[in-house]
Amino acid sequence: MEIIKIHYKASKPVVSYGEIKNEAEKLKRFVVRGALKGYYNKAFAIAHSEVNETPMAFFVVSPEVVGERMFEKQVIINPEILRSASHKEISPGVSVPNAIEYQEPCLSFPYRTPKTIKRYDLIWVRYQVRGLFGLRTKERTLSGIASQIFQHECEHIQGRNMYFKSEEPVEWWNLIGSEKSKGGTSLDDPEKLGLRKSAEKAVGDRDDEQTNNRGLR
Repeated sequence: MEIIKIHYKASKPVVSYGEIKNEAEKLKRFVVRGALKGYYNKAFAIAHSEVNETPMAFFVVSPEVVGERMFEKQVIINPEILRSASHKEISPGVSVPNAIEYQEPCLSFPYRTPKTIKRYDLIWVRYQVRGLFGLRTKERTLSGIASQIFQHECEHIQGRNMYFKSEEPVEWWNLIGSEKSKGGTSLDDPEKLGLRKSAEKAVGDRDDEQTNNRGLR
């Protein structure tokens, strides 16, 4: 398993743990093993879309993240952000901006230095984890690093990333059986796929410096 060329494919929703079990176990080992290209040799989390051309909607966090009690399980399935707010209340009647500025790296761009980006500090989320009798749904509030991880991985799962903008993420599972089924990645010509050409614009693109920062994602 390895980090692949960035693509704009949205991840297919997961119906049962059985359909992702093998890939999830591989990704759990990959997060621990490291052996990543570029400036980063460890990760807090990796989305399935970063390692697979036909991605499913889940991401895996490192055992350390679970150990810090940010999440109860390593495999986070069908994640979605329910709500965020421009301000958060810190005491009755007192609120502050609900944003934190991070120097955020991305393992899908291993030779770029971290990008300055603002993330919501407090978010309300829903996701699923593996249970004894199928998938268990969780609704929680996340803050700090857990919130940052969740927002970053959700972008990958939606077929997006923080460096480039794409107008039309591809739902690959709707292309199966058609001539377009092999397309939809950043290596393909959108016009030949019958898609609108992605409007890509580099932001925060600085490749001139190396860094020893840990790769968050």
